[in-house]
Amino acid sequence: MKVFFCSYGGAHVSAILPVLVEMKNRGHESVYLALTTAGRVAKHASIPHVRPIDYIDLNDKDIQSWGRRLVKNHHTNGKGISFEESVAYLGVSFKDLVQDMGEARAWKRYEERGLNAFCPVHFLRKILEKERPDVVVATTSPRMEKAALRAAYQLGIPSLCMVELFGIMEETWLSRPDNGHVLAVSRPDVVARMVAEGRESKDIFLTGSPMFDQLSGLDSRMIRKKWRERNQISENRKVVFWAEQPEPSDIELPCRVRNHLAEICRSNGWLLVIRLHPSSTDHTNESLPQGCIQSFAQDPLIEAIHGCDVAVTLTSTVGWEVLLSKKPLLVLNISPNSYAVTYGDADGALALSTLIEAEEGLMTLLYESEKSRQLAILREALPIPGGATDRVCNLIETEVYLRRGSDV
Repeated sequence: MKVFFCSYGGAHVSAILPVLVEMKNRGHESVYLALTTAGRVAKHASIPHVRPIDYIDLNDKDIQSWGRRLVKNHHTNGKGISFEESVAYLGVSFKDLVQDMGEARAWKRYEERGLNAFCPVHFLRKILEKERPDVVVATTSPRMEKAALRAAYQLGIPSLCMVELFGIMEETWLSRPDNGHVLAVSRPDVVARMVAEGRESKDIFLTGSPMFDQLSGLDSRMIRKKWRERNQISENRKVVFWAEQPEPSDIELPCRVRNHLAEICRSNGWLLVIRLHPSSTDHTNESLPQGCIQSFAQDPLIEAIHGCDVAVTLTSTVGWEVLLSKKPLLVLNISPNSYAVTYGDADGALALSTLIEAEEGLMTLLYESEKSRQLAILREALPIPGGATDRVCNLIETEVYLRRGSDV
């Protein structure tokens, strides 16, 4: 079997790589289209991959012209993506939109929606026609991942969409059958919501997320000890972990939260550890608050999670990894995208609605209290991670692959 994988970076590449590796171990052929920062992750893991630029005619004057116009707003140095790659990626995406609606309407659509105006199905059709896979696998990111699933549907290639966590932001398009013939989801509530949105239950499978399999069987105490020793942090010092996520609707919000948390930690003698999102910022150009330390993208996330005493996030999927690791989590529901996550008491997380409450919330979680004990009990009841990669691979080999020539 030949499987075409496609994903962006961040949580998307973390979900897709374990499946890709296991499918290769099972003797299947694979092609991995690594989008934006996913290429850097794949390279670091020695995973063969291709990039959109590998399929683009760089002599196409329209692609060059449109790409160079768009790249002024959408290229960040230091993310492992060259200027030429950004030009090609943006140019071909805009060309696809022009093919659908003409240039004038395409610019209007872009002005209204930004990058989310792009879903280059024509481009992905050409790639799939060249690669001729038996199955297409992607996650829930829009633009090229969505385009890969829709192109597969149009070409009659069975496809699997892995819903990494909540899937709330993606419900409107995942409800359509041309966005993955089969959905692999990680939480029971996602199954219920997808059915309510119109997907047939026979197409939805509760597998868990492969990105969390790495949490199985870890010696958390030893990980914590070694991480603290390496960073010269005493065992009795309180450490707060900030998992940052880009906020396109309020680009300064992550920085405001970061600075506020730093001030709280300074005034209480705690240490703040900052994990910038790998796809959103060039960490070499970021001015971090004094007295904080940084957890870099190449450093194992799980080490920082276990090394800290509490984690804070707005909407990052890192929050679920924290909870599955049985660590306290403070969720600040102050993002325009807070509706897209459902962290709360049922998961053992403390959710607050204002930034000003953050200090009191951290006090609650860092020190013994009735509330902290109740939340710890709820975290202990969460599913034990592990086995999701095998379940997804089994799904690809059976339910997905066997749909060839039937109901695809």
